[in-house]
Amino acid sequence: AWVDAGGGLRVGPRSAGADPGPICYGRGGTEPTITDANLVLGRLNPGYFLGGEMPLDVDAAAAGIRERCAEPLGLDPVEAANGIIEIANATMINALRLVTVRRGNDPRELTMVAFGGAGPLHANRLCMDMQIPTLVVPPSPGTASALGLLVTDLRHEFSRTRITAAAEADAAADAERIRSLFETMEEEGRRTLRREGVAPEEMEFRRGIEMRYAGQSSEVPVALQREGMGEESDAGLDAHALADAVRRFHVEHERAYGHGYPEQPVELVNFTVTAIGRIARPRLPMIEANGKGVADARRGTRRVFFADGGGFVETAIYDRAQLRAAHVVAGPAVIEEVDSTTLVHAGYRATVDEFGNLLIAPGGAA
Repeated sequence: AWVDAGGGLRVGPRSAGADPGPICYGRGGTEPTITDANLVLGRLNPGYFLGGEMPLDVDAAAAGIRERCAEPLGLDPVEAANGIIEIANATMINALRLVTVRRGNDPRELTMVAFGGAGPLHANRLCMDMQIPTLVVPPSPGTASALGLLVTDLRHEFSRTRITAAAEADAAADAERIRSLFETMEEEGRRTLRREGVAPEEMEFRRGIEMRYAGQSSEVPVALQREGMGEESDAGLDAHALADAVRRFHVEHERAYGHGYPEQPVELVNFTVTAIGRIARPRLPMIEANGKGVADARRGTRRVFFADGGGFVETAIYDRAQLRAAHVVAGPAVIEEVDSTTLVHAGYRATVDEFGNLLIAPGGAA
């Protein structure tokens, strides 16, 4: 975080990285960060960062925020720290809007998944502002990306550009050319997956076409139905399959941009194949409920700053490792674990499911 020449508080795009990292790490960092701000606001436990292996220096974080941000703006360190968090949240909300409402997706129909060490600190507030009804925080969110990498199918994308008018694509010559494109890419994908040790029965190929209205400069991807292609059709892309793809292009264009032009000519631009190698996935462990209440997981309280709560609020602190299936934590609350911290706002409840996920939703909806 920094103050620009015009007296405005900015967050990013520079990052302190892991080394030297935030001021509170005590490794020589001098620039205030979001981590420093969360620490000053009481959201992070200075004695339990990384399970207590890395103590954090609250005083150094507050001093850095005071010098670099608060004093130039005539604020106290807490006000400046809250400003840092508000700006960071606003930046994340703008990014969320880019992938939801600007693509025709209604956030009120979605579920957010928070991961990373810091994601669960901010996610509840983002859900509030975006009207996303449910937040899921998986166990060990700090390692969720690594786990996802290990359990995700292998995937390779192949693409060929051949601009073709949709009205002409079902002609014999064009249909044969398109069929050949798909088969060539599938064979390339098959060789790639074979080198990675994927058995033939675990391979899957998905075809698609990126389309646009004539004269446009951007395309909309449309998945092709398997009927009318490949082994099921000598034509590769028969009139029925093409008509269905064009129809769905109009629908996808309207969903993404709010309008479509069914009467306008359509161009087929890029022909794509996604080669997927299915892998064996481990079974996720389940946790048991017990007869003890959620109080056994409570570590005490501390003062935590909530902008929507008017300032510092005496807040219950919970040890996630002690939470069991069906336990419910009412906000305001902080749920701590070795690799992450989850902030639950007032008016929300976190319910633990049988896989140990935290399901955070308003009121009694959890």
